Amino acid sequence: MGGEKFSNKTVALVASDILHLLINYVDDLQKFPPDTPKKIVEILIATVTHLLPTTESSPHEPDKRLVVSLLLCLLDWVMALPPKTLLQPVQTLSPHKDKPDKSILSCIYKVLHGCVYGAQNFNSPRYFPMNLSDLTSPDYDPFLLLESLKEPEPLHSPDSERSSKLQPVTEVRSRIQHGLISIAARTVITHLVNHLGHYPMSGGPATLTSHVCENMDNPYSESPDLAPELFDGPNLQFFVLNGTTLLSCLQIRAEDGVPGGGMSAGLTTTSACVRVIVRDISGKHSWDSAVLYGPPHCGAPNQPLNLYKEGEEEGALELMAPQAKRVCREVVPSWDSLLEDDVLDEMLQYLGYSSPECLQRAGAPLNIPAPPPVCVSEKQENEVINAILKQCAEERDFAVHRGNGLNMRAVEQGEPEPHRPQSAFYYCRLLLNILGMNSWEKRSNFHLLKKNEKLLRELKNLDSRQCRETHKIAVFYVAEGQEDKHSILSNTSGSQAYEDFVSGLGWEVNLTSHCGFMGGLQRNKSTGLTTPYFATSTVEVMFHVSTRMPPDSDDSLTKKLRHLGNDEVHIVWSEHSRDYRRGIIPTEFGDVLIIIYPMKNRMYSIHILKKPEVPFFGPLFDGAIVDEKILPTMVRATALNASRALKSLIPLYQNFYEERARYLETIVQHHLEPTTFEDYAARVFCPAPYHHHLSDPDHNLSLVYI
Repeated sequence: MGGEKFSNKTVALVASDILHLLINYVDDLQKFPPDTPKKIVEILIATVTHLLPTTESSPHEPDKRLVVSLLLCLLDWVMALPPKTLLQPVQTLSPHKDKPDKSILSCIYKVLHGCVYGAQNFNSPRYFPMNLSDLTSPDYDPFLLLESLKEPEPLHSPDSERSSKLQPVTEVRSRIQHGLISIAARTVITHLVNHLGHYPMSGGPATLTSHVCENMDNPYSESPDLAPELFDGPNLQFFVLNGTTLLSCLQIRAEDGVPGGGMSAGLTTTSACVRVIVRDISGKHSWDSAVLYGPPHCGAPNQPLNLYKEGEEEGALELMAPQAKRVCREVVPSWDSLLEDDVLDEMLQYLGYSSPECLQRAGAPLNIPAPPPVCVSEKQENEVINAILKQCAEERDFAVHRGNGLNMRAVEQGEPEPHRPQSAFYYCRLLLNILGMNSWEKRSNFHLLKKNEKLLRELKNLDSRQCRETHKIAVFYVAEGQEDKHSILSNTSGSQAYEDFVSGLGWEVNLTSHCGFMGGLQRNKSTGLTTPYFATSTVEVMFHVSTRMPPDSDDSLTKKLRHLGNDEVHIVWSEHSRDYRRGIIPTEFGDVLIIIYPMKNRMYSIHILKKPEVPFFGPLFDGAIVDEKILPTMVRATALNASRALKSLIPLYQNFYEERARYLETIVQHHLEPTTFEDYAARVFCPAPYHHHLSDPDHNLSLVYI
């Protein structure tokens, strides 16, 4: 572990590779000293913290590449450890009594924060991860003096065959080197946020990011790919966030016939949902969201709610007022108890009984007509009665003939109908507003993208780029007595030891349905049906195994040689009594040959042949003797490091995350559209002029757009 801070960068990189190899045995490491994986992560954090201040100011690329290697090693260790280990506190020599112990995960993000924004952030105790001195123990001395070795001279010249293919440009190389550590740290942060505890996903280890595009489930697009017709749809808008992340907001239909549109667990929601497609340095991610109004009964407001459980309704009806004719005169009359009775007569009778002091004459109920006044003659009384009866008849006649007119009835208060949004981008606009993206304060970080065909081409190009490190490695089987390419390539199987070795390199995948890195192999079974494949959250390896490819004809052998011979790293399992020679498989590539010779007692001899310009790599070396149990893991790790060493020879070579970050930066520079707040608001309200969608004229996404 002390080799990580070794002054010889080659030795330090090999130490980092060895730590990478130990990730495969993380479960075994926890069986001995239980805190060994935790200690390794702490050492990586402290080493990066120690090296970063001097590395930032160093003009040498190997210094920066070493820190990048340590960051990627740290990433793989964090992804391999369980959450309970990452949340354990870090023990320091001088703990602060007033502050709680920092967790490992907290220190990880602090050191990544310093790598992104500069080592000067470590001057603040709030952002300082940990010191090397904090790790001092009887078993580990971080300040152990190491022998100083001179950095070796490069074995290849700038005029070598590989370097002459593309001469490096000093200015471009300087620009690439400038942000190496920052880009790597940003990649590690986004990778941890997106994939920590979320890998492998349900789609298997071959799936890391989303394959959903803007044209899928889009009612305004019939193209199977990203096409210019997307720009004419009123339900899609493209944005850029913080100058590093591309966002696509798309309003689509909810799934018909499924409660809540299929994603709201039956809760009341809308008939449309919002799909957000995010493209950042770690890959592409897609999310569907919907407005949730409440429990299922909220969707039928016209139906009365059932407030009683089953069996309780009959008991509740008994508590209601009876519907029979009213008999008791001692109880105040209710409207429901009087069917055809004179309501005024009943009320007067009740008042006379309950309040005798209101009687005009003792014993005479109030509902009995009073005697005529003394001052009114019988004739006058009859005239008054006739006038009242005439008025009553006229009112009754008016009510019969004109009482049903609209101007004679009170207007019924109806329940408002649900509002159907007239915008095909309404719910997207609502989501953006809830997230605060439409605010004035976000204008400096949230912008529109120009819609043109060049943007679509660059989005398709971005989606086609791998979000992990990818390698393709050839595997050959050489039986006893085979010394020519025809006999070697004609093998369809090998010995049991060989088959066990191949099965240890990776797991078998069906090429017809494999959704990960293909390594040039075909899905039409012309290059075989299955092949070994290995993947983590940061790397994919496709093994081109000669015994898995069909040798039916000379054409098949030629195609097999094309796939195997074009690989730069060859693993050769040789059971022949004579040593394997480089020229047996004629190819311009095959710069590194890892040859395995079976020995007695299930031991294997390793011979490594490489061209002179290839840098040193490990963990296996020429002449190593390896046990059968760890052979596949060691050979795979050596082949990966050999492939990385070969790629480092390519002038201006960029890692997958560097390439993706630069490409995202280019898209933002070329297509970001500066707008005023008013223009931005108008484009969010109306992404494109509305056009009628013939396939679904009644759907809420196809209403008149204003």
